[in-house]
Amino acid sequence: MIKKLLKAFKTIRVKKAQPLHIEFNLTDACNLNCKCCSHYSPIAPREFEPLDELEFSMKKISSARNVDLIKGVYLIGGETLLFPQLKEAILMAKKYFPKAKLSIFTNGLLLPRMDDDFWEICKSNDVEIALTRYPVKFDYDKAEALCRDKGVTLTVFDDRNNDDSFFRFPLDPEKKQNGRISHFKCISYGCITVDHGKIFPCSQAACVGHLNRTFGSDFKWEPGDYIEVDKLEDVKQIEKLRSQPVPFCNYCAPKETIRHGLSRREPSEWILER
Repeated sequence: MIKKLLKAFKTIRVKKAQPLHIEFNLTDACNLNCKCCSHYSPIAPREFEPLDELEFSMKKISSARNVDLIKGVYLIGGETLLFPQLKEAILMAKKYFPKAKLSIFTNGLLLPRMDDDFWEICKSNDVEIALTRYPVKFDYDKAEALCRDKGVTLTVFDDRNNDDSFFRFPLDPEKKQNGRISHFKCISYGCITVDHGKIFPCSQAACVGHLNRTFGSDFKWEPGDYIEVDKLEDVKQIEKLRSQPVPFCNYCAPKETIRHGLSRREPSEWILER
């Protein structure tokens, strides 16, 4: 029992010591169709964050006290490279967070189609391409070589070819889960997601509206589940949001390891069945 408690306290310390990064969600649309996607991309409409809203969020967060606590800024999706104004978003992120590491998360499929301006902007602004490999017919080695040829840093963030690299994150519509346990075991810990003027502790909370619209579910946000960007005064508020359970955590059932597969857009991919 004592060993378990010591291990738990160590885990909490390690999590709290993680550098803070902020994920700006540009779109939930994707050019893949993965079952159990944590952004609910298979059922998400092809919509994009308005550039003026994105700039408002970046400007407001960057003007908060203790902004230097933000060590990383991630542009994410969905599939980030689908964002029509990605070059503008990169320059905007670099303008407002010049000291933070800037990364674009992508499945890589569109990298061969990106124009020279994109590559030059990435190179000159020290942008990292954070690549996730998926078990699809695509030459990832060639895509990685392309990044090297363009002088752009590439990191393989994840390899989804492994059998244990996909997860199902079922939400309990009755909200009867133990939020503290869910938060403690959360694989999305630290994935602070900025979406449409709100700051969430994870993408599941930020994007849950897709479930409600598609399946008629009733997952709700409560006070404490997010921070309104226009009310943010100190980045330490974001650290607090990250470090403790929020009411939404009571929806989160234990994750399940699954193999990669195509979504059938069925409720059971995301909603707990009793």
